[in-house]
Amino acid sequence: MEGSGGERTSALQARLQARREMFLKAEGAGGGGATPSQPIYGSKPSGAPPQPPTTPRNVKDALSSLTSREAATNGHGAPGAPGAPGAPGGHNGPKKPELSPKPREVSPRPEAARRPARQLDGYVGFANLPNQVYRKSVKKGFEFTLMVVGETGLGKSTLINSMFLTDIYNDAHPGPSLRLKKTVQVETHRVLLKEGAGVNLTLTIVDTPGFGDAVDNSNCWDPVLGYVEAQYEAFLEAETKVVRDPDMADSRVHACLYFVAPSGHGLKPLDIEFMKQLHDKTNIIPVIGKADTMTPEEVATFKSVIMEQIAAAKIKIYEFPEVEDGEEAERKENRRMKERVPFAVVGSNTIVEGEGGKKSRGRRYPWGVVDIENLQHCDFLPLRNMLIKTHLTDLRDVTNFVHYENFRCRKLAGVAGTDKVPNKNPLFMMEEEQKEHVAKLNKMEREMEEVFERKVREKKQKLSDNERDLERRQGDSASKLQQLKKELEVKKAAFEQERLEWEAANHVTVEELKKMSMESLDGKKKSKSALSGVSFRMGSSK
Repeated sequence: MEGSGGERTSALQARLQARREMFLKAEGAGGGGATPSQPIYGSKPSGAPPQPPTTPRNVKDALSSLTSREAATNGHGAPGAPGAPGAPGGHNGPKKPELSPKPREVSPRPEAARRPARQLDGYVGFANLPNQVYRKSVKKGFEFTLMVVGETGLGKSTLINSMFLTDIYNDAHPGPSLRLKKTVQVETHRVLLKEGAGVNLTLTIVDTPGFGDAVDNSNCWDPVLGYVEAQYEAFLEAETKVVRDPDMADSRVHACLYFVAPSGHGLKPLDIEFMKQLHDKTNIIPVIGKADTMTPEEVATFKSVIMEQIAAAKIKIYEFPEVEDGEEAERKENRRMKERVPFAVVGSNTIVEGEGGKKSRGRRYPWGVVDIENLQHCDFLPLRNMLIKTHLTDLRDVTNFVHYENFRCRKLAGVAGTDKVPNKNPLFMMEEEQKEHVAKLNKMEREMEEVFERKVREKKQKLSDNERDLERRQGDSASKLQQLKKELEVKKAAFEQERLEWEAANHVTVEELKKMSMESLDGKKKSKSALSGVSFRMGSSK
């Protein structure tokens, strides 16, 4: 990095020095009269010799020098020109330019020119890097996950066996049609394939027995969608561990072959809805199963109808990229194969003998033989070549860099608590979220304290009001008690006065009457003469 920075600085200094020398040479040539000097700021050429260059001390001096130079150029122009001596309305004073001149580019940015590759004088060894990558890849092996989705009886198992030239579905592991389920289930079958000079491919077939076979197929795509996202989730979890496994398996679905029934009328609503749900999760490749049930004209019409429906529903199926390397004939062949999408395929595990004794995989009918590797009969060969031979790596790359990255961004956006896809470090966003959470808690705490203080004030006010009410009621009770006490005293005084009057009228006191009552209760002889003249009537007689 330091070396490249030094080279860039030296190149910039050399360019600046060359521009200074060119500027001084142009000024010197104009002063000698050998060649007319070129104007620096786009002014008109003049025959007057330019002034020797002076170094301005500040911006004001530079502007005044520029103005005088422009005036000298316009002053010696053609006769009759505006501002020339003797021209009507002209004057001999300096004329300011109408537009402010653009300053010269003193320090231009260095151009990022691509330097030509240097040819070495001898053999160094990095030309062997492709061989190293090849040996490492062959030693490690390759992984590919293929999902097969479609209704029962469309030839999915037969096509997979025909595509890989082996019995992936056999008696030990029968196809989805022989494993009918009442509900849609996702099942996987992994097999290790070997071809050529030790090239190993770990093929994982994901099939969905029971898809589209129920009377009510509402949300039958949920198990498939859940499986695809579960594989992304598992890969993301394994990738974000502190100690990652360098040999972790890649179980993400790289391609999905969706089989369309050869009805000839177009896609069903279930087909459109399924592809809408999964087109942004995996690479969908539409396939017309059992295409030998239709004529070539019907197949062509059916393909056009399917593509129109896919475009109208805004479904993004997998588009096979152009072949950049190779000859023109190979590119044309690749473009011609891409035009066959959706592929109308026929599968067969039987070797039949055709015309001329040629043996091939096909199906024998009373009217003839269908060769599945014949381009005029079906699109089996283009599908196999583009899926395995030429674009298998691209399918893996699109899954990794497009679909998985979209899932990862959505997942991190969900962790960050935002709807938008974040473009920041998720740990930094989690710290920001924690700070926002702490600030929210502090705000809630302040609000709770304010509510508590307000309730305390209200309670105190209520208690003080109750206290004043009790004091008022106590005062009222005390005043009533005093009034009753006074009334009682008045009645008591009236009673005493009445008692005295009664004693005086009967010539006997209340104590004497008590004493007499006690004697009578003790059984002594009563003195009737003593009580004969006593009147027990209290109060005044009327």
